Amino acid sequence: MVVPTVGGPWLGDQLAALAAQTRPPAQLVVVNNGPPGAVDAVVERWRARLPQLELVEDRTQALPGFARNVGADRARYPGILFLDDDDVVNAEYVAAMGDALDDSELVAAGVDLEELNPPELTRRWGSMQAEGPMTYHDFLPWSISAALGVRRETFEELGGFDGDYPICEDTDFSWRAQLDADARLTFVPGARVSYRLRSGVRPAFRQARIWASWEAALHRRYRSRGLPPRGDQLRALLRWGRPLLLLAGARRREDLVIVARQLGGCVGRLQGSVRHRHLHL
Repeated sequence: MVVPTVGGPWLGDQLAALAAQTRPPAQLVVVNNGPPGAVDAVVERWRARLPQLELVEDRTQALPGFARNVGADRARYPGILFLDDDDVVNAEYVAAMGDALDDSELVAAGVDLEELNPPELTRRWGSMQAEGPMTYHDFLPWSISAALGVRRETFEELGGFDGDYPICEDTDFSWRAQLDADARLTFVPGARVSYRLRSGVRPAFRQARIWASWEAALHRRYRSRGLPPRGDQLRALLRWGRPLLLLAGARRREDLVIVARQLGGCVGRLQGSVRHRHLHL
């Protein structure tokens, strides 16, 4: 099991969830590619409950995909599960995902948005991998990296996550696994991740902007392999109008977060079209 971190405040919550597993992980690698020593105290507090925990520091790249590759390089077992440091898994997570990897090369856990986020935010956010893998792009299914498992041999065959992607690397990895390694992606309903949304205006805008920008890179890479185009220009104009309409009716802080997320997506698609030389509005 691999957990990348840059020293955020919630790693202890995820470690507590891993210490309470019905089947403990055989190996747990926490990879800190943030400030040196940022998670030392948290890790030490949990060593007695998680003796299989290993802490690695590598600041070569401050990207989560790089940190996952560093952790996966230390894997000693046939299956690798990836988590984020700010989420919380259910008690059956390791058992359910591990069993699923006996039959499938690639597995995806379910995602719950209710437990860690205010209802005013989740109502407007939309569903995310709740009842099946992500199908956002009308192409092959994929899983967010916070709820992803893969056989080690498949991971090594693919060369891990693409280090060029600061985000969307999980989508790229899921698609490469299916296209290049003939992997089958299986949804595991018994494994659940309580996912923490960006609840601030600036973090929500930034995440959506970067995500949408690198979606343009995905579309450029996979358009020749069957990924359909984003859509016509009328739909693009409507996407720009949606956050402005929401802003006019905003009454709560959570409304502004949703506006920031949608506006960030619009700005990101414009930036990505320029950066990756592929129209993606």
